[in-house]
Amino acid sequence: MGEMKSAFERAMERADRVGRLTSEEMGKHRQERCVPAGRAIAERYLEHGHEKLLKEDVGKYTADDKLIVSKATQSRLVEAVSLTDYEKTERALNGLLSLCGEQGEEVIGGKVDEIARLLEEFARELKLKYEAEKENIQQGDRELLHQLRISGSAIGEVNMAASETWGRIYLEFIAPYRERLESLKSEFVALLDKVEQ
Repeated sequence: MGEMKSAFERAMERADRVGRLTSEEMGKHRQERCVPAGRAIAERYLEHGHEKLLKEDVGKYTADDKLIVSKATQSRLVEAVSLTDYEKTERALNGLLSLCGEQGEEVIGGKVDEIARLLEEFARELKLKYEAEKENIQQGDRELLHQLRISGSAIGEVNMAASETWGRIYLEFIAPYRERLESLKSEFVALLDKVEQ
């Protein structure tokens, strides 16, 4: 009977086991803590655009946490790259280049240039499409208003941004560019994984 443990001893053993986190649990806890921090750093950077502050914010973390924070920040910056918000996209790309340093710039610089060229092509082609469709859409909208017995001085300029016809044309026009951008962003993420932090 010498091996029998008291209820108190068994409770203490269970409490001791419960108090210790496994390495898997510690990793999960670190992820839960660091990923939101990294995303918040990226959001602040996208608002102010100061690359030095971005690097300082990421650099405040210990080596173990810094990698997770940096990857989360990079992930959010890649998400911010879009066809429609040029300012935010430029900030995001500059922030990514800043976080990667000189060695990283060599790895991702070409992809940044590809994304910039796609954005320029999109803006140029969108302007051409808009000009090509503008007169037809305005004429169609005026005819619709005329059918509704609205005419004369009651009709000013047709608001293209509010035009349903332009909205459909725009969505159709932007779809292939979005696909290309998403493909480039996927390639970009793969390159970021190769950059040493």
